[in-house]
Amino acid sequence: MDAVEKEVSKVSDKVYLAVGVYSGYGPAQRMYVKRGYNFDGSGVWYKGKQLEQYAPCINDDDLLLYLAKDI
Repeated sequence: MDAVEKEVSKVSDKVYLAVGVYSGYGPAQRMYVKRGYNFDGSGVWYKGKQLEQYAPCINDDDLLLYLAKDI
């Protein structure tokens, strides 16, 4: 993560990433929060599209939350 953030800092002042929401992604979710990432406020995404309220989805690898961090 340090190397990725260093590379991104050459072209941007912010890093964005996506993480899955089911429990298998728990360790990654915790790591990102510890590294200073916060929700970007765009809500839940599924199969590359932002979900509207009450939209159907499946809790699989395509159900994501986006996070961001100033660098």
